[in-house]
Amino acid sequence: MAANPVSLPVNVPHINRILLPVNFTDASQVAFQRAVEVARIYQASLWLVHVMAHLTSTGMANVLPGALAKLVADLESDLDKMQQLASGYGVPCTALLREGSVVEQVREVARHRNIDLLVLATHGGRGVHGLFLGSIAERLIRTLTIPVLTVGIAKNQPSWDNADVRHILFAGDFCPETLCGLSFALGIRQRTGARLSSLRVVPPGTKPEAIHVIREKIQSVVPPGTDIHITEGKVGTTVCNLARGLGVDLIALGVHKNSFAREVFGTSLTQILLTAPCPVISVRQC
Repeated sequence: MAANPVSLPVNVPHINRILLPVNFTDASQVAFQRAVEVARIYQASLWLVHVMAHLTSTGMANVLPGALAKLVADLESDLDKMQQLASGYGVPCTALLREGSVVEQVREVARHRNIDLLVLATHGGRGVHGLFLGSIAERLIRTLTIPVLTVGIAKNQPSWDNADVRHILFAGDFCPETLCGLSFALGIRQRTGARLSSLRVVPPGTKPEAIHVIREKIQSVVPPGTDIHITEGKVGTTVCNLARGLGVDLIALGVHKNSFAREVFGTSLTQILLTAPCPVISVRQC
């Protein structure tokens, strides 16, 4: 017997203010272009913030007189160039220079500026730089209540410049805490007419009877016509491989209130953020 349909709210995104932390790397330049695309689609304003490490500023002030002032001037000049570039695309843009912890400063700006969407750059690969960016993204995703869009530098990522999202993949365990990600995906789907696919990753050797129950549960919450994929394997690898195979424009993930769904995803969140073939939108518990 099929499961009874669940009335899932459709969370249509209302994005008026977008925040992008920048560090002037290639990864942040790619994220900047994506943030501009999203801002143009939603007619939103863009806020740029660069966070200067406290140790860097105090060290320069103590070691070399005038070095801190030169550093600040250079950073302000770089921010001004990005601000002018965004304005050239018709996107209102404000640039901020902060000092301290990246996570704390981004959280403070997001809170005080009423930010609706945070865009973060990630860097694919196994190096320390990639893991560092992935770690910061993961910490912000777990603590912020606004959606977080992570953008990698994988080649051939779909462009949203001339068209909005056309194919969304929602990946999750379909427990109540993570369905907020599905609600947000449904909102984007309603706004854009995008195709929706869903993915539930199960451990190898899962019995057919259990898969049947899982499929019925998924069918009870997704709209008719949604492509349902139930795949055995490791979560991070499976999500990214399916997204690549389907050619999706966006991966949507649901996030638990205090932590990602570790019982299912384990430590796979960072892997998804760093290796996804397209942007990833992570939404914390509604």
